[in-house]
Amino acid sequence: MGDKKKEQLLEELLDVQKMLEKKTETQGQMIKKFQILIANEGLFSQIIDFFPYPLAIFTSQYTLTMVNKAFTVETKIQSMDLEKEATRILQYKIDDVQLVTAVTEVFNGNTFFIEGLKKPFSMFSGIKQQTALQPDRFKKAVIFPVPADDAEISHGVIVFMP
Repeated sequence: MGDKKKEQLLEELLDVQKMLEKKTETQGQMIKKFQILIANEGLFSQIIDFFPYPLAIFTSQYTLTMVNKAFTVETKIQSMDLEKEATRILQYKIDDVQLVTAVTEVFNGNTFFIEGLKKPFSMFSGIKQQTALQPDRFKKAVIFPVPADDAEISHGVIVFMP
């Protein structure tokens, strides 16, 4: 392999590494901010509700504990429905292997950034069909853990992004 090709390959690898580092840093900042919000519970629910992207918080039993307004608008599911009946993440309804892995591995402390999602809201029970306003609008998701005070992962969070 010529020196120019090696140099070009190294430059391309360096660019990819910088891009991955930037994504990881952004995800880390989002997680830290979310943890601060949880510590301030009163602000927590208000800020989450006004977050512009659909967001769902779930337990290790894959039961939704909270969704924000953007989620309810997008899926037409009411947050009151969460209180009446357990809305769950149904793993058998997830077509994307990356998403299944992320939803299950988040409780091991892993964070995931996934692109190329198709019909991501269909994985939730209580959403009879893909009722999202624009079903192909949200093609990306960040799934990250939220540790409790004892550092055990108590919840996972999914943020859907265009």
